[in-house]
Amino acid sequence: MTVASGYMRVGAIDVGTNSIRLLVADIRSGAGPRELLTVSRAGEPCRLGRGLGRSGEVDEEMADRAATLAAEFARRARSLGARHIVLGATAALREAANRVSVVGLIEQRSGVRVRILSGQDEARLVYQAVVLGLREVARRSPCVVFDLGGGSTEVVSGLGTESGRWASIPLGAVSLTERFVRTDPVGPAELAAIAAAVKECLMQHCAFMPEVTPILAGVGGTVTVLASLDRQLATYDPSSIEGWLIESSRLNGLIDRVASSTGRSREDWPVMGTGRSDILVAGVMVVRQLAERFRSRGLLCSTQGLRYGLARLAAAEAAKSPGGEHR
Repeated sequence: MTVASGYMRVGAIDVGTNSIRLLVADIRSGAGPRELLTVSRAGEPCRLGRGLGRSGEVDEEMADRAATLAAEFARRARSLGARHIVLGATAALREAANRVSVVGLIEQRSGVRVRILSGQDEARLVYQAVVLGLREVARRSPCVVFDLGGGSTEVVSGLGTESGRWASIPLGAVSLTERFVRTDPVGPAELAAIAAAVKECLMQHCAFMPEVTPILAGVGGTVTVLASLDRQLATYDPSSIEGWLIESSRLNGLIDRVASSTGRSREDWPVMGTGRSDILVAGVMVVRQLAERFRSRGLLCSTQGLRYGLARLAAAEAAKSPGGEHR
């Protein structure tokens, strides 16, 4: 595929707590918001954070899988002509006691430098990616954006593309599932415990953020599943849910549907991604608490999360180093 004049092709790899995602994109050079055209995107479960809360370390098997996936994604990005690749790692590697060895393994196999992002950097990159992806609907409006991951949830308030207050909450769909979920379907006491833990964290970390917002936008697998269910899609289709508004009146019904379902029934939903059905209930309980904390007309779905922010970072770095691909 030919790169259009005035664009550069870059790659971004997001190494998360539950999954690893790839984006190869063409990004317009020059000042101002960089227009982005998706060339290829992919994602695979890796469960890098499995058991992390108990042991404090990334499991060797999961580290090996993460390194293999990162290497495959880097190879794919290079084969498509990406001139620069940025690989960002989030909560699991921020927290792991053995992060040095895991980072070394990923770098050795992929040939790409691993950047362990701070919570602040992750929040800033996600906020800008989501707002730019939503285009005019968000670029001039007060916004609250959240990225619900496996090990943490980033929450950012801002105005248009300019982020303001941010919080990295140390709770995610994987960590909450491992901490609280013991039955299938998840019992009322477990649901209440998840809700209470999330509410306490939001009160502690988001006290100075607005209570009401014109735009509440979310990114992450839990949000895309909710939007796909709301749209009654037969298959997962990012173009059909990007910018989709789940009205508040429907959001609670969708969350109740997920929370009362069994793991086996969720696995049969056509929009359920691999490696997500067991953590979805905890995920939707986080969404419920966020929607109650940041009152809005509904939840806007974004499919343009951290990897889109990393791609724009890659383009900015490539522009400063025009000689060719670098790590």
